[in-house]
Amino acid sequence: MQIERVATGNVGVLGNVIFDTTVYSAGNISYNDATGVITFNEAGRYLINWWVSTQSSGSPSGVAFALSSSEGELLEGASPLKTGEVVGTGIINVSSGSVTVSLVNASPGSHAYALQTPLKAALTVVQVNIPTEPAETMSCFAVKQLTNILSQMITAYSTTTWTVYSESLASYSGVPLDLYTSPDATGPGILRLVDVNGDYEALPIANITAIYPGDGTLYDPSFSYLNPPDPLPPGCDTDMLAAIESYLMPVGTSVMLNLGPSISASGSVYQNKFGILVLSDASGNTPVFIPTPKILRIFKTGTSGLSENNNNEKKPQISIIKE
Repeated sequence: MQIERVATGNVGVLGNVIFDTTVYSAGNISYNDATGVITFNEAGRYLINWWVSTQSSGSPSGVAFALSSSEGELLEGASPLKTGEVVGTGIINVSSGSVTVSLVNASPGSHAYALQTPLKAALTVVQVNIPTEPAETMSCFAVKQLTNILSQMITAYSTTTWTVYSESLASYSGVPLDLYTSPDATGPGILRLVDVNGDYEALPIANITAIYPGDGTLYDPSFSYLNPPDPLPPGCDTDMLAAIESYLMPVGTSVMLNLGPSISASGSVYQNKFGILVLSDASGNTPVFIPTPKILRIFKTGTSGLSENNNNEKKPQISIIKE
């Protein structure tokens, strides 16, 4: 908004400066030229610049004007001179509802506007765009989901030998050590294993395609998963993860998954979460944890329910095969 005063006249103590001309106005903001009150009807942060030109003043201590808001703010601009231009600026933060602002005479005396200048006062309002944190993508959420489950797996399977598959053809085996976090980062980025030679295998978490925590392991029912953002952020990665999660319902669906040129996994869906799939049998034996963004192909081989009361149920074979 841009408003100006053309008319001469006086403004009394605590009186509002009345701008008689609206040069420009846009957005959810209004101005009453009878009262001099600006009303903000939309939350935001607003930068206000103003100036007033005076001819004379009854104030013994110079000239002062102030932006006065209905929130109790009083943002002053002053000059020790009684004749000339007084300039001021201020930021008004509107959190909710309507907030009103006016430019008032904050001096202990009245002022007469300048006679010689064509404009006696002017005020502009600009809404300031506040930078916001970029929305988290579902690709990043999937990495966080994997990191979250890895931290719990390290505790649950601390002594078993894991086999971890990456986007390359290689697999890496070792006892889990920890998740490594850079001093400059906010979260872990590397899974570390200790191999049979006592050396560290450092595997970037985002490149992991599957984790097999070892023979004889059992899925821990205390494992917890991150809830996806609500609402889901729009994007192609969201569409893919949502489609995989929906397509592999219900739990118990028997599948074969291709994770790379020569890596595949087969078994029944034991857990189906945004970003993570767990294959196992009905009792949770020898689970395989698979980040769903790494799935390249899904083949449903049938439905094998996970009812533990079905004594005739055949346990699915769970394997990651390098052909």
